[in-house]
Amino acid sequence: MLTSRLSRRSLIANSLAFGFVVSSAPVHAASVGRVLKGDAIKWNGTVIDLGPLKKYYRGKFGKGIWTAKKGLNKKGVELVKVLQAAGSDGLEPRDYLSAIPKNIQSLSGKDLAATELYLSQSFWKFGHDLSAGRTTPAVSEPDIIISRKKADVKGWLGLASKRGPAKVIAALRPQHPQYLALRKALAKTKSSSAKGRQIIVNMERWRWLPRSLGKKHVLVNQAAFEMRMTDGGKTVDKRRVVVGQPYHKTPMFSHTIQYADFNPTWTVPRSIAGNEILPKLRKDSGYLEKRGYKVHTSWKADAPVMNPHSVDWNSVNGKKFPYKIVQQPGDNNALGQVKFLFPNKFNVYLHDTQSKSLFSKSARAFSHGCIRVQDPLEFAEKLFGSRTLNQSKIKKILANPKTQRVKLKKPIPVHLAYFTAWVEGGEVKFHKDVYGRDKLVSNLLFGRA
Repeated sequence: MLTSRLSRRSLIANSLAFGFVVSSAPVHAASVGRVLKGDAIKWNGTVIDLGPLKKYYRGKFGKGIWTAKKGLNKKGVELVKVLQAAGSDGLEPRDYLSAIPKNIQSLSGKDLAATELYLSQSFWKFGHDLSAGRTTPAVSEPDIIISRKKADVKGWLGLASKRGPAKVIAALRPQHPQYLALRKALAKTKSSSAKGRQIIVNMERWRWLPRSLGKKHVLVNQAAFEMRMTDGGKTVDKRRVVVGQPYHKTPMFSHTIQYADFNPTWTVPRSIAGNEILPKLRKDSGYLEKRGYKVHTSWKADAPVMNPHSVDWNSVNGKKFPYKIVQQPGDNNALGQVKFLFPNKFNVYLHDTQSKSLFSKSARAFSHGCIRVQDPLEFAEKLFGSRTLNQSKIKKILANPKTQRVKLKKPIPVHLAYFTAWVEGGEVKFHKDVYGRDKLVSNLLFGRA
């Protein structure tokens, strides 16, 4: 577990610091070349994956980066110090240093070559863990879709050989202001404490996100029930949102907002139609008409509208609801006056709502997965820019009862994220883990308690 491992950091540091032979000369080419055979080698209780390393070392005729004829050279000493400091990013130094032998200053031949390769593996693994995350972003959850970044092993090793490992690792570290703020907070918090672990879990999530969120972007923090728009590094808009119920979790992914529909229609998802609307139709076949819904004969795009009174709703299978129900624009529309779309496989989006009172509640997990936005017309103006879409133009658009689509000139990145630790004014705000996602990531990072 991370707690017990971190307590051994000083032991590792002391054993490595003793007896270093520092040299700038490279290890002899042949000594590295002899162990670059096959796909992997087992050495000093660990396995070294040779596949990613071969591309670099074969191109350099086996010359080392970290070792000399005996012991570590200056870059090797620098790398060890960088790896010893992994705890400052919530990572475990022992994961990258456990196989380093105490007698490193007297190694030669294959053992010295294996040390060289082990350090290179540790370097790229730490770089990847730091830049992309230790865990798989999806953490086995189908509602989390985040592409994991790949490690450029050859490129990173090449840069480290020229600039030194510290500069390369510093460049790989996420530069999101929140990540750096959480890193500072972790330095003041005992990493083995509940709050320390919560900070580390949230730092991990920042590693999953793109290195650049976009000059202008929208970020929904589901755990805080809020949405922020950032432009040029400054928060230009912040408002409350309603997210999915715990059994209808809002998914996590990044996309781009492409357009807004004013006076939108709402196509009722099959699950809602079967589970929630069908029971009401069985009691009152006029339920749909009273609320501005139309029923189509099937889910096909060109399916004609049908008379709801012609259906025996008691015989309809709720699990395989065969009819498409579409609510027309109007005062009763569940999506209100506007929805903001970033087409995705989950069919979630940002939208207005008729249930304005929900924004006054402190915990706001009430939807079926979509994100309801407080004062969405004000948000629309800030999203599009007042020159393109001010309140006067919005009022004219809404005066037409038909749905009108307004496209963004340039799609704006949107990130549906989940952070239970957020730094505000130098202080960390901790939010309830409403979806239980912290526990999933924590189990992977620290092991089950």
